[in-house]
Amino acid sequence: MNNIELPAEVPIPTGLALRLGASFAFHPFEYSKVLIQLGHEPLAPRNTKTLLGRPALAYPSVFQYCGHIRKRDGVLGMWRGVTPKMLSLAVQHLAGNKFNEIYPPEPELKEEEEDALTMEERKERFIKITLQAIACKMTCVVVSQPLQVLAIRSMAEFVGGEDKFSGGLTMGLYGGVVSILNENGILGFWSGLIPRMLGEVGILGITASLTFLVNTYLLEDKEMAQYTGHVAGFLAGSLCYPLQVTSTCMTVSRSGLMAGYPPRMPLY
Repeated sequence: MNNIELPAEVPIPTGLALRLGASFAFHPFEYSKVLIQLGHEPLAPRNTKTLLGRPALAYPSVFQYCGHIRKRDGVLGMWRGVTPKMLSLAVQHLAGNKFNEIYPPEPELKEEEEDALTMEERKERFIKITLQAIACKMTCVVVSQPLQVLAIRSMAEFVGGEDKFSGGLTMGLYGGVVSILNENGILGFWSGLIPRMLGEVGILGITASLTFLVNTYLLEDKEMAQYTGHVAGFLAGSLCYPLQVTSTCMTVSRSGLMAGYPPRMPLY
């Protein structure tokens, strides 16, 4: 994937283009995930059995959820909120690049140079790299949060059928901005910021720490070490997922949408 290059005349970095393309393609699944996080379960659970054979109830899969959205709002309705979501990714990319220009990360070392480092030098290098990455991530989260709020509230309109954050020539951006200002004031653009930031920083910090510890003290095989980060990232994402749910709920709470008030949701 890193070797893919766009034609020179395309005025967008390859990495950003791939992220935007993937975000657009898989947006219906992200849309369904947000509605599930908000506790909106319009489809009845089905009877099933546990691994031990005991009867249980299971909610429909994300694919069935996407099918329900398509039946109600049509195919285009499955991409509700995609515009602010993609703009948020673009803003994060630009903010990250600017941050790295002002505060450059530690230079990459060749394998032999890294092997020559003492344990103290490796720890010091790890701390510097991790702190720089955390500061960069925090900056990106703060800058992109207003667009994240617009995206999540746009998706949350599915619950009550509102149209404050979607539609029109501006894809709901103008109406969404006006609605946030009227309902929550300027601080409303940063609703749900703290749990989102804690979650993003937690994922980054846990992933980096586990990768460093395992590769330094447990693994000696260089081929196996390259997969450590992926496994650590999955574990960190699972541990910090409750913070993502909290951020989504806080973003919608008291937003003027039906999804943000009792009985749909407690007031946060």
